[in-house]
Amino acid sequence: MATMLARTVVRVSQTNKGRFASVAARAFTSTAAVSGNVPVDFEHFSSGWDVDSSAVGDIGKYHIETFNKISPQGLARFPSEKYEIKEDWEQNNAHAILLRSHKLQESEVDVSIRAIARCGAGTNNVPVARMTELGIPVFNTPGANANAVKELVICGLFLGSRRLIQGINHMKSLGEQGLAKERVEKDKAMFGGREIVGKTLAIIGMGHIGAATA
Repeated sequence: MATMLARTVVRVSQTNKGRFASVAARAFTSTAAVSGNVPVDFEHFSSGWDVDSSAVGDIGKYHIETFNKISPQGLARFPSEKYEIKEDWEQNNAHAILLRSHKLQESEVDVSIRAIARCGAGTNNVPVARMTELGIPVFNTPGANANAVKELVICGLFLGSRRLIQGINHMKSLGEQGLAKERVEKDKAMFGGREIVGKTLAIIGMGHIGAATA
């Protein structure tokens, strides 16, 4: 079960405002899921947890716990007849965790957790080493937000080359002094910047973002 649920969760985390969560909900097909019977076992007790499994071993839908706002577009990829998703499970019986920037503590990981998916490139906010000891796979989603970051790179390129932010701040200051109208034409030459046409852009690293930018 853990392997199959893990495959599903890693796909759910592939949506950036939609993509981080949509790839994760695509593929989880098992007899237990189709029949609606979802048994939970606790073979990782030996790694340090001391919890009564009878309190969390109910049978039914797969329970997904979220620690950050995950796109509804992505979460909708989890069929409601097989999955239930919410931020807090009072009975501590979630099967998987989806999170973005939340710094996950071991105390927040229920004994029934089978997989953790970080909706982003890094896993520095998840105690990966400890989760490995407990037999819980941790996934990230590299490349899922590459296009969004690429667009920000291009945006920053234009903002920096044409000194747009400096010009905005200058005009805001003149407006506060009541001088904007009389100075706008004179001072705009101060922020002409440089055109990027004909320039060469150096890209260090050709990962998902670098390749998309190129």
